[in-house]
Amino acid sequence: MRILHQRAAFIVANTAAILSALYIGLAADLERPYWAVFSTFIVAAPIAGAVRSKAVWRLAGTVIGAAAALLIVPPLVHSPPLLCLAMAGWVALCLGLSLLDRTPRSYVLMLSGYTATIVGLAVVDVPLAIFDTAVARVEEISVGIICGALAHSIFFPRTVAVELNEKTATAIRMCAGWISQTLREPTAELQTMAASRRLTQLLADLSTLHTHIAFDLSDVPRIGKHLLVLRERLMALLPAMTNAQLAIDRLRASGGPNAPLNALLADTVRWTDQIAAAADVLDGGGSAPSRAAPLDAAAGESVRWPLLLEQTATHQVQELIAVLEDCRTLARAIRDGGGPLPPHLETQVSSARRLPLYRDYTLALLSAGAAAVAVVVACILWIWGSWPEGAIAAQFAAIGCSFFATLDRPSKMLTATLYAVLLALPVAAFYQFAVLPRIEGFVALALVLVPILLLFSFLQAIPKLTGAALILAISFFGGLAFQKMYQADFAAFLNINLAEIAGVLIAIAINLVFRTIDPTWNALRLSRAAWRTMDRLTQSGSPTAGTHSQLVDCLSQVAMREELVDAARRDQVRSDTLRGLRVGANLVTLNSVERDCGPTFAAPLEAVRRSIGSIFSAWARQRSTPTEDLIGSSLDTSIRTVTALPPSAARMKALAGLVALRIDLAPHSAFQDLQETTA
Repeated sequence: MRILHQRAAFIVANTAAILSALYIGLAADLERPYWAVFSTFIVAAPIAGAVRSKAVWRLAGTVIGAAAALLIVPPLVHSPPLLCLAMAGWVALCLGLSLLDRTPRSYVLMLSGYTATIVGLAVVDVPLAIFDTAVARVEEISVGIICGALAHSIFFPRTVAVELNEKTATAIRMCAGWISQTLREPTAELQTMAASRRLTQLLADLSTLHTHIAFDLSDVPRIGKHLLVLRERLMALLPAMTNAQLAIDRLRASGGPNAPLNALLADTVRWTDQIAAAADVLDGGGSAPSRAAPLDAAAGESVRWPLLLEQTATHQVQELIAVLEDCRTLARAIRDGGGPLPPHLETQVSSARRLPLYRDYTLALLSAGAAAVAVVVACILWIWGSWPEGAIAAQFAAIGCSFFATLDRPSKMLTATLYAVLLALPVAAFYQFAVLPRIEGFVALALVLVPILLLFSFLQAIPKLTGAALILAISFFGGLAFQKMYQADFAAFLNINLAEIAGVLIAIAINLVFRTIDPTWNALRLSRAAWRTMDRLTQSGSPTAGTHSQLVDCLSQVAMREELVDAARRDQVRSDTLRGLRVGANLVTLNSVERDCGPTFAAPLEAVRRSIGSIFSAWARQRSTPTEDLIGSSLDTSIRTVTALPPSAARMKALAGLVALRIDLAPHSAFQDLQETTA
């Protein structure tokens, strides 16, 4: 019922915004009022803050694109080949930079690219009109985004805080159930990767919501830094959980955990089950299980491998409890608008900053190149074919290549777009030539448009159909092409819309040639990029937090593509992805305690880093890796060094990280001081 109310509110607000934008555009005698309608549809979102943020970004992108057209067209208008190359270069530059940005603000860059073609290529025959055209586009788009922002803020506004609280509660409930399942029984990697993909999507949603917080006009205090720390803690759950799972599975294979660890596992499973089943996931579920210090050997005492496994598994389960409880504490603070936090979280929140994401230069280069070629091809057909509407084809080629540039195979979505255009145009023709000639005045126009507006808004309110609804709406209103005065010109209608279709067809053809990426090749390419990042993470003095963030983001992209990988390589990709996440997290742990463990730990840890770096460097270059005995020997030396230190929290973290690395990277080599092996 709640979802139905939200969708009904969105439909009412969107319909009101569109009619308002159309009325103002017609009353103000704007050159192309339908551009105001386009903008209203484009910025529409279920959350008021998201509408306002998209409105700001769209206005900024439009102004930049119009300014670029003013700079490019006048000097080159008498040299069509240079003008086309300059426009293609601008589109490519803006699109490439937007793909490297990796935040919702990248829309500014993408929009400024194709806006220059919309403004500049439309006036090559009358270059003196370019300033008026640029101003007109800014006015039309401003009307649309202002109407959209006002309507979605007035009619039943849904704040960012409400959506944020729902997303965080969903993420915590899912993670609690996942922890319970993992600790209760061995979990297949397939299940783990499926859960990680869901968590990755939730983290992406939280990241998007973070960018909208500043535009929320509710009384909710700004909790942006709280959200950054919450995302970081949620990201830590996946490697922590799989680390614990591996250690516990090793113990179960060699006789089972001891009584204290069994009791801790039972308490943790019971607690996480209660959280997952609670009506209020943030306050329900009772208090967290007691986290007594794991059994720790005295300094210098000979440590047996089973004891190390017990210590590591206990420490990692306790870390899981701590991370999940931190997530609930932060989520409560976000829900309540702040409030006191435990000292360790207060410190993290005060120093929180957005960490960098992985930048896929290959994808950016391919997409930018495809967009440039598509614009050039359309311009060649336009200029050398003396095609009157060829400028429209070039504009739509740029738009098509830009909209779906993040996909591995944009041609699929472009083909779907073509079908949507072909579906919308007959309806637009019916309205244009059968309905509109029989009405008079804006009231009658609004009445005949309301049914189709309600349909488009209803479709746009359904997340899976939002993209299709947007394409249908833009195609429909683009076909109507409302002007200052009604003009029924079937030849112009046909020629303009055929040019739009031609532009989409050009975008499809060019993307089939330049941007059809095999999912298996792409997953392996991203994996190699992740291993290069891992190699950098092993180097002393590297920016650990930022590099690890890029590693996690890169491996998350691999995980999202894992289902598309060939069956013969899927297990390898899945296994390598999980291992990379664990090794990266354990390296960060070791780096964080290096100073506390003293100078005697520095040299052995550096040897461990070099060994791990050689492994992932070999993975990135597809070469043979060092033997398990070699990496096992460096890890064993570090473990013996750490066990000689006095018991402390840093010593326990170091031991847990080293043992976890040994399980991952040297599972079959015998620990040098023991009679048992890890096999």
